[in-house]
Parts: sequence; structure tokens; C-alpha cells
Amino acid sequence: MLKVLTVGLKYEGEKIADVEIDNLGLCRGAISDEHAAYPLYEYDLIIINPATYSHFLFGGPGEFSDSETELADLKSFKDDYDLDALFYGDDRQRELEAALKEGAAVVWCLSEPRRRNFFGYRTTHLGYVHAAAEKAVRDAGIEVKKGRRLNITDRETPFAEYYESLAVKGWRLCFAETPVHYRSFVETPDGYTLGGRFVDELDDTVGWFVTPPTDQASANLLIRNALGLIGENGKREAYHSIFLSHTGEDKPFARKLRDELIKRGVPNVWIDEAEIQIGDSLIRKIEKGIDESRYFGVVLSPQAVEAEWVQREVEIAMTNEIKGEEVIVLPLLFQECNLPGFLKGKLYADFRDDEKFEGELEKLLRRLRVA
Repeated sequence: MLKVLTVGLKYEGEKIADVEIDNLGLCRGAISDEHAAYPLYEYDLIIINPATYSHFLFGGPGEFSDSETELADLKSFKDDYDLDALFYGDDRQRELEAALKEGAAVVWCLSEPRRRNFFGYRTTHLGYVHAAAEKAVRDAGIEVKKGRRLNITDRETPFAEYYESLAVKGWRLCFAETPVHYRSFVETPDGYTLGGRFVDELDDTVGWFVTPPTDQASANLLIRNALGLIGENGKREAYHSIFLSHTGEDKPFARKLRDELIKRGVPNVWIDEAEIQIGDSLIRKIEKGIDESRYFGVVLSPQAVEAEWVQREVEIAMTNEIKGEEVIVLPLLFQECNLPGFLKGKLYADFRDDEKFEGELEKLLRRLRVA
């Protein structure tokens, strides 16, 4: 049974087999037990939409959500509903860190920042309970627009269906600037980003930002799409990124391997046709791709060991590895060939036999897995 927590939005669609969805808030159980979520590390998927203080405290809109004095109104309604008593953000942040380490998937909806001076400035982005995500949104800013057109730049994203629905129904929020450590997968024609992966220093996914749903049907679709981030047996595995070096002759195999790795949850698989655009400097783009990937996989075949570009890419990667930088070279044997001397002695994945592809893929995934 997969356990899902929605904060600030609710699922009202058809029942999903083997999925249990809690619509609760991030308040303290000691203050409001009926509204408080269980510890965040108990969930496989967490979706947070801090549209107002009530949304992230109690799980959805409340009587005072539309009020300009929402925090004061809550405290007047019930003295215990003081934000400091009701919300222990540091504790929820620790829970979220534990959840992420265990492989939970986290989705944050963009929201207009409500900022109130109530015994100190408080913002609704506290509800992200993740300091880096909160800072990314604060620094990049939120643009309030009214639009329908959008371009899904990464068709592999599990949110493609959700964004296709917004292209009909419309969307309202996007990032004013592109945040640091962020990889966009959907943009407006004029360059604003409507959603993407939030990544760490090694380009491994921390969570996802999405523009919020505009009605209940799109909220249902968002939640169903987000389930694609986790596996059938619970929390998703976390994987490092990989650069796949290969020749043009071996490109069909490289594409197949890339597609399978992405299906299994590897967040960033770099191959030249996906990353190099017309007008780009080939050498600079390749060096950047290697620098931004934790692992460098070289697809080995007789043609690859003789290819000048593959030799150049391997040279860059091996130099980085020897210097102790964050790249590890992985030989991927595709066809029988004489291994270059500098790769001898390294353990390799053996893809020479199609019937053993799945087993070797699992071996590679274990190597890419974040400990």
C-alpha cells in the first residue's frame, strides 16, 4: 500500500488501487489532532500547496483563508491557533529530510507568497518545510499571469498529462526567474518556467516544483501523475546522474539504455542528441555534461575504442576522476573489444548478450543508487 500525503489540496477522483491518501496539514497534533499529518517520513509521496496559512497548517482552505489578516483571525478564533504554537517548522523539516533520505517523492506547488507582520514577518512558503526549496522560490520570485499556452520541453516528465490539461484550462503562476539548482521541464513561449526538478549539487533530484491546479479535476490529475514518481513497492530509489559516451554507430543502444534508466527513475541521463543544440560549442557542452554528472558511462565497442570523440570524452572524465572530482568512470561493454588500458581493472556492466540486458541494467542501477 502506497501512502500519500496531500497538504493544501485534496484528491476527489476515483479510488486508486493500493494507494492510501491522507489530506492533512503540517500543524502540531497536540494542538489539532484531526488536522495534523503523521510524521512525513511515513509517506511515499508528499504534495504541498501552501496557498494560504490554513492550506499548509490544516490541509486545505479555511474560514479565514481569504482574509488579509489570516494569522490574527486564526488566533482570535482559538488562542492555540497562534502560528508559533501551531506550527513547529524545524521539526517538520527534520521529518522531511528523513523522508527524502528514505526515497520519498516531494512535490511543491508554486504559490503567491503571503507575507504578514504578525509578531515578526511570516510567509506562507514556510509550508514547504525545506529551507533550500523555500529559498529557491523566494530568490526566483513568483509571477502571477493568466495563460494557457505552454511547451513541455521534457516529454519524459510524469506530469505531461497534467500540463496538457492546463494548456486547455489555463494556469496562473510561474517562476519570475529560473531558480538555481533547477531543471525546467515545461515553459511558456516567452521563457517563463512552469515546473521542473529541484536538484542538489550533484544534479540529483530533491523534489519537483509545479504550477498549482486551477480546479478540482486538475488537482486529481496532478496527484495521479505524481504517483508516477514512486515505485510499485513504495518509496522511489534515488539515483545519481550519468553521462553516456558513445559513437554514432552505437546510438540505438545508447538511446535504449537512456530510456530504460529514465523509466527506472534516474533523474538525468546525458547523451549528446538530447543536450546539444544547434549553435552550441560541442567541446564546451560535452565538458559541461561531464562536469554536471556524477557518473560517466562509456559504451564500449570496436568502433568506440577507435573513435576520437569517445577518447576525448573519456580523457576528460578520467582526468576529473584522478583529480578526485565528483565523477566516476563506468565501462559499459556493448560489443566484444579490447578494453583501453586505463579501463582495465574496472568492474564493468556487460551488455553483449540481449538476454542478460535486464540483469546488467540492475547492476548498473545499483551502482548509480544514492546510498
